[in-house]
Parts: sequence; C-alpha cells; structure tokens
Amino acid sequence: MAEVGIVGVGNLLLKDEGIGVHVIQALEKLEIEGVKLIDAGTSPDFPFFVQGLKKLVVIDAAQMGGQPGVVYKFTLSELELESKETFSLHEIGLIENLKLAQALGGPREVTIIGVEPAEVNWGLELSPILREKFPQILNLVLEEGNALLRTETV
Repeated sequence: MAEVGIVGVGNLLLKDEGIGVHVIQALEKLEIEGVKLIDAGTSPDFPFFVQGLKKLVVIDAAQMGGQPGVVYKFTLSELELESKETFSLHEIGLIENLKLAQALGGPREVTIIGVEPAEVNWGLELSPILREKFPQILNLVLEEGNALLRTETV
C-alpha cells in the first residue's frame, strides 16, 4: 500500500479551477509506482480519500493575488486554519479539509502546491497561460512526490 499520495482538487468545468484534476489526469498516464493518485475534484469526501497515507502533495488553484500562473508551495503547518485569506476556490476550504483528514488519522506531512488561476469561468480547457506553464507545474508536482518517496525509504 502506498504511503505517499498526490491529490488533485478542483472543478474541471471552470477552466483553471480544475488545474489539480488536470495534473492528476496527466500523472495517471505516466503510471507512477509507489504513489497513490487521487482525483478529489470538488468532493466533500476528500478527507476520507487520504486515510492510510503518511505524506501527501495537494495540487489546487489558489487565488493569492499574484500573477496568473504563479506557483505557490506551502506545508500545511505554514498555513493557519483561522486565516481570513482565501486560498482555495472551493466552498469548503482546502485547509479545513486537510486538518480534518489529519484528525481522522490521515497524512501528517502535507505539501500544498497552489497555482494562481488566470481564468475561472465556464470551460473545460485551461487558460492559455496555464496551458503554457503546465509542463513546469507537472514537473514540480513530480519532483515533490519523488522527494517524499525518497524520504520514505530513509
């Protein structure tokens, strides 16, 4: 059973809001061993999908006020649950869901990769800006997943 997971969060119907799901779909084509890939979409059951994992990478759209396509990287411990800042574009906040997952015995080590969206409106395709940056975003997620795998064997 995998101890490291990568979760993609987002709504594919809202262009860049679906970046996390687009990343998971691309990773599934690579057939990565030792990593559990989870397309969480906008599911309210997200905390239950990550049970049994020790380490987790989450990829999601994040409106942080930066330029479209900017990639942010945080650990869950760096983000405050009480923060009034908007991080996730979902009604149920990503941070709250991750804290709930931990309370239920889920992953203790969580890295969040957020991507500043350019367009959040109806459409199945990523915006041109995120399409252009997609290979870089995918590589960053792969590198983070590989780093977690390496630390599992140490």
